[in-house]
Amino acid sequence: MKKNGLFVVLSILLLGIFLTSCSGATTTTSWGGVSASDSAAYFTNTTEITAVNADSGTLIWSYPEKAAASRLFYAAPAVAGDQLIVGDYTGAVVALGIKDGKELWKFADAKGHFVDSPLVVNDLIIAPNSDANVYALDMDGKLVWKYSGTHAFWATPVSDGTNVYVTSLDHNVYALDLKTGNTVWSADLGSPVVGSPLLTEDGTLYVGTLDNSMYALKASDGSQIWKQTVGGGVWSQPVLTDGNLYFGDASGKINILAATDGKIVQSVDMSSAILGNGVLVGDHLVFGDEAGDVIYLGKDGSRIATPSVSGSIYSNLTFANGHLYVLSTKGDKPLYAFDENGAQVWSYSSK
Repeated sequence: MKKNGLFVVLSILLLGIFLTSCSGATTTTSWGGVSASDSAAYFTNTTEITAVNADSGTLIWSYPEKAAASRLFYAAPAVAGDQLIVGDYTGAVVALGIKDGKELWKFADAKGHFVDSPLVVNDLIIAPNSDANVYALDMDGKLVWKYSGTHAFWATPVSDGTNVYVTSLDHNVYALDLKTGNTVWSADLGSPVVGSPLLTEDGTLYVGTLDNSMYALKASDGSQIWKQTVGGGVWSQPVLTDGNLYFGDASGKINILAATDGKIVQSVDMSSAILGNGVLVGDHLVFGDEAGDVIYLGKDGSRIATPSVSGSIYSNLTFANGHLYVLSTKGDKPLYAFDENGAQVWSYSSK
């Protein structure tokens, strides 16, 4: 089997391991997601979307009214004003009232799974699907345009308001016209891309691939600025601060690269796979790993604190309202909130 084909198979198998259990909503056994507004956190917990109070972690509402193993949620809801937009594993996108979780509308034309969150930009909802299509919907759930590719689209896109940049398992990054969905350019990175790109104000896209590489591309035409090899496959979007990129990889390393030329500044060995996005919390970078550790690092790579959760951390971390939200997989509590220094504020349990 060719190397790139092997990475596709391994990626699908690995995600499948995380997404197979539907044993109930009280214990997270899948790779879910969490987002937040000023007053609440919203997370997917296999068969439910749950809203909890940001200050206390107490339940506000859950959707649907009757959870069923036939309908699964893995992507974090996207907050869009008074709506939450979320895709499910049946191929539906739904809008929920942010205050009460009531369904406002439903788009059900996709044939595959929604693996990651949609992007909401310029009153458009951009939702990549595993059926090899990218769907653009208006805020009432009506189809505006559809881009058809050749392989699954998993990750949340990014946009500069003119184009939308989408990654694919077919090894490409695509720039699509935001209004029409027409292709502006595509760039073949030689390996499946399962994470979101990072788009900076100077028009640079930073994209990781499963063959242990991080790329810098020009957003204007997709041309390569630099490429750097790291210790393991990159599943996540990097964090940019003070001129450096910070991201984890499947080998258990947190990589620090110079954003201008991709040179390795430091590689911090954490010994357990780091697949989700890290986040900037005050002056710290925070990552979660497969061992359940929440790793607070200084910008120089020094470890500040390492609280832990029950289970593993595969999902992206979210920082809002002064709280770091951590979603646990196969743990006895699905959601934890920590403060900027690593002290636990609360944990949520539906039991």
